[in-house]
Amino acid sequence: MVTLQDYESKVENAWCPGCGNFGILNAVKKALVELNLEPQQILFVSGIGQAPKLPHYTKGNVFNGLHGRSLPAATGAKIANHELTVIGIDGDGGAYGEGVGHLLAAMRRNVDMTYLVHNNQVYGLTKGQASPTSDAGFISKTTPLGAGVPLNPLMLALASDISFLARGFAGEIDHLAGLIKAGITHKGFA
Repeated sequence: MVTLQDYESKVENAWCPGCGNFGILNAVKKALVELNLEPQQILFVSGIGQAPKLPHYTKGNVFNGLHGRSLPAATGAKIANHELTVIGIDGDGGAYGEGVGHLLAAMRRNVDMTYLVHNNQVYGLTKGQASPTSDAGFISKTTPLGAGVPLNPLMLALASDISFLARGFAGEIDHLAGLIKAGITHKGFA
């Protein structure tokens, strides 16, 4: 029987207190425990940034790649080992900025894996740079006159005919864990 302790990491967490990433981390662990998946059955694939640090704060196999380039590695891993539960993790900058082309290809290919995107509407690691999902008018060092019209990732996914799409809130851990479980058990790209 898998427990939350099986997913506890000894790596010191570097997220800011109160960050929504903590809720997402707790929801991921809860989902994996409720699915009775052992850490060795999981591969977390992430890029660079605040959100992609999540795999370091849990246990499982981890591959860290370049910013926004987690999906090609995740796809390759799943194709090589169909039994592995593959979970890609990126922030909104990596997913919808640098990696948007990879995201479109992954949705189209419908490879059986789960992709979690932490959307805080800012490049957190660069301390406040506007991201593709920043609200229109958002002022930052790189957008002193305000950010333009934001990308709508849900509409992008729907237009790409994704086979599973869900949106949750980091403050609702039980609900978010349920969405993550549904994504993991879905056969196809979630």
